[in-house]
Amino acid sequence: MSKKQRIIELAMPAAFILMAAYVAVQSLSMGSEGIFPMMSAGVLFLCAVYLLFQTLKKQAVVNLQGVNLKMVGITLLALLVYVFLLKKIGYVIDTFLLCAFIIRSLGYRKYGMIAVCSVAAVAVVFVIFKVVLSVPLPMII
Repeated sequence: MSKKQRIIELAMPAAFILMAAYVAVQSLSMGSEGIFPMMSAGVLFLCAVYLLFQTLKKQAVVNLQGVNLKMVGITLLALLVYVFLLKKIGYVIDTFLLCAFIIRSLGYRKYGMIAVCSVAAVAVVFVIFKVVLSVPLPMII
C-alpha cells in the first residue's frame, strides 16, 4: 500500500479523534447539560481509536468505487441546512423535513410512507431526548 493511501485511510479516525476532543472541550463549559455531549464524545473517541488501530494493523484499502459521491455531498449539504434551520424553525418541522428529504433521496416514492416514517423518526427522537434524557430541544412555540 502506498504512503498516500495510508494517509488517506488514517485521516478519518484522526478527524474523528479531533472532533471528539472538540465536543468534549465544548461540553465542559455546559455544566450538567454537557453530560450527554461528553458521553457522545467518549463513545466517538473510543470508536475512532479502535478504527485507528484497525487501520494501522491491517493492510486494508479504502475503495470508493461505486459510492455515489454526489448523493454524499447532497446529504452533507442537507445536514448543514438542518443545523442552520434548527433554531429558526424548531426541531419538529426541521427534523421532519430532513427525514423526508433523506428517505426521498434514497429512492422511495410512496409519499404517505415517507410522511409516516418521518413522523415516527421525529417522535422517537423527541421521546428519547426530551422525555427520557430531559434534553431541551429547540421549538418555535
